[in-house]
Amino acid sequence: MTMKVALFICFIITFIFSSSSKTTLTTGSINWWCTQTPHHQTCNRYVAKSNISIATTATINQFLDMTVKAAIDEAHVVIKRAQRIHMNYPNAPGKSLWGSCVDYFNGIVFTLNMVLDRTNQLSPLDVHSWLSAGLTYVNVCEKGFELINKTNTLLPIISTNLTLLLLNSLAISVAIRGTSNSNSRGLKEWEFSEFSDLTAKRPDVVVAKDGSGDFTTVQEAVNSAGNRRWGQRYAIYVKSGVYEEQVVIPKEVNFIMMFGDGINKTIITGGQHSGGNAIRTMKAGDLKSSATFQVWGRRFIALHLTFRNTAGPEGGQAVAFLSASDRSVVYRCSIEGYQDTLFTFHSKQFYKQCQIFGTVDFIFGSGEVVFQDCDIFLRKPLPGGGLVVTANGRKYHNESGGYTMQGCKITAAEDLRPVIGGYKKAFLGRPWFPHGRTVYMQSFLDDLVDPQGWLDSWGFNKTAYCGEYDNSGPGSSTAQRVKWHGYEAITDPNVAEQFTVAEFIAGNQWLPTSGVPFVPGFEKL
Repeated sequence: MTMKVALFICFIITFIFSSSSKTTLTTGSINWWCTQTPHHQTCNRYVAKSNISIATTATINQFLDMTVKAAIDEAHVVIKRAQRIHMNYPNAPGKSLWGSCVDYFNGIVFTLNMVLDRTNQLSPLDVHSWLSAGLTYVNVCEKGFELINKTNTLLPIISTNLTLLLLNSLAISVAIRGTSNSNSRGLKEWEFSEFSDLTAKRPDVVVAKDGSGDFTTVQEAVNSAGNRRWGQRYAIYVKSGVYEEQVVIPKEVNFIMMFGDGINKTIITGGQHSGGNAIRTMKAGDLKSSATFQVWGRRFIALHLTFRNTAGPEGGQAVAFLSASDRSVVYRCSIEGYQDTLFTFHSKQFYKQCQIFGTVDFIFGSGEVVFQDCDIFLRKPLPGGGLVVTANGRKYHNESGGYTMQGCKITAAEDLRPVIGGYKKAFLGRPWFPHGRTVYMQSFLDDLVDPQGWLDSWGFNKTAYCGEYDNSGPGSSTAQRVKWHGYEAITDPNVAEQFTVAEFIAGNQWLPTSGVPFVPGFEKL
């Protein structure tokens, strides 16, 4: 079964409606719209009954707004309940987890309000992506308790209705996106032979260890961003040096551009680690988390920087770079760690000509992300340790998340090369959640890649999607690949096209303004 057919079937099952119009679709009473959602009883309770004029007809877009508002109201209820549990929880790590979940639920409110903000120029993909992000916050909260074997908690009791409301909104957004003609097709000429020199822009502030700039720490520079009008870029130049600090760019701070003097010249580094539990420490804004660098604000651009976590293979899960920045770009940067190096938390992200180092699941998360022309280096693990590049965290079949590795090189790092024969072969990925989605296309796969290609550690081989298209190198043969239901050795370029910059993250709509070079399709790579 091709990916397109599978997605179409999932769409029909998820959200059924009768319409011949591509703009307003059809109209109907709120009660009728509720019958079209996957969780119609929840819709009736929270949407239909809360609207007095239930006989009034509404378009699908108006109905989507109603469901989003209902989810926001329920999220506020969940926040209050989670706060009470956190305050009264007797011990750690459960208390810490509940504190993190409070932050995640606040993140849901913030993200859903973006969907309703009419000052934003939203595309159907934006709405789809942000609703998926709302579910990601719930999913990561749940995962934290699973990792410490505390699944018998009050979390399902307080969050289930919120999850169902989010799933209803997500299904509606998928329906709208599926019938929208505001796509990126027909815009395939956005290719830059040379990228405009963003570093030529006069920085707003300069960071320098020696005191020659405006600040001596990166966090101070971020804090100075202040109130700016929407869309005004704030440029932070970080001079060459080693900055030992943990940096957080909050969700309210958008349009930050940060650039340095080059890989291994400007280094932002930390050594925090979770000791086996990354999720427990991923509390937004908490500087005790393992992440050396966290960015939550939208439209972040980073270039010529190194982000590093020095915890080493013995440190377990230790994040160097965490991004929940929608429409963000990371260009010519190095992201270095071992396990869980790069956490693509949620939303649309693009990585171009970057170096990414790690051992196990070192590219993980729920965002929809394209990695183009990146060097992926597998490092020497602990004795007996394994090697896995990706762990995509897409839980529901109609969420927007997934990974595309396009034109990348998957090879051994310098520390692994001399001893590579003493370790097991590396896997391209393993699904972290049931519908994890990862595609390698036009990439070079070295002989350290296991002939099976993919690993199933959590029993998701029947629902996850793993694809390979037009790869090269000694590890690229698909002859002995896994026989999973969701594995596909892609031969149809129309299927592969779905995972390109133009189609998967609608890059033609927002990447040109970043000034970073990109190839929208795959014809010219």
